[in-house]
Amino acid sequence: MKPSPIQTKSLIYGELHVSPYDNGQSEFEDDFTWHGVNIQINTRHAPVADSENEYALLLRLRVPNKDGKPAPYSLDLSVMGKFSYIGAPRDDALDLVVVNGLSILYSSLRETVMTVTSRMLYGPLCLPGANFADHAPSLAVDQSPPSSGTGDRNGSSTGD
Repeated sequence: MKPSPIQTKSLIYGELHVSPYDNGQSEFEDDFTWHGVNIQINTRHAPVADSENEYALLLRLRVPNKDGKPAPYSLDLSVMGKFSYIGAPRDDALDLVVVNGLSILYSSLRETVMTVTSRMLYGPLCLPGANFADHAPSLAVDQSPPSSGTGDRNGSSTGD
């Protein structure tokens, strides 16, 4: 193993709202799949003030169970992290920090949801695998940076 050039400095949960979906039954399908579930993702990143090569990232995940196929639990989760890039200078360093940082934040939410739901009505729920490559800042439609110096991304998925 060798250390990654992207290092996690801190990880803090903002919100953890998990509640069983009321389907009128005390059980949920045993072979639940995420296909068709409305998963909403919001992300934000910004440089950390007075710090070179450090970025703050925010990930919010919602499964409101209002549209699409219902999941066993309604979710409203957010996690924030601070990440630094310690590798050799490169043009895509911000992309690496954002894509890998969001993956680290998501995996933390995934583990937390499994732990919390393991003692809830429908049993443990494992969030689907995710890839945040499409959140790389260099892929933003508007290539000019916002006046605040932050990058915001919003999106929904149907668990496909």
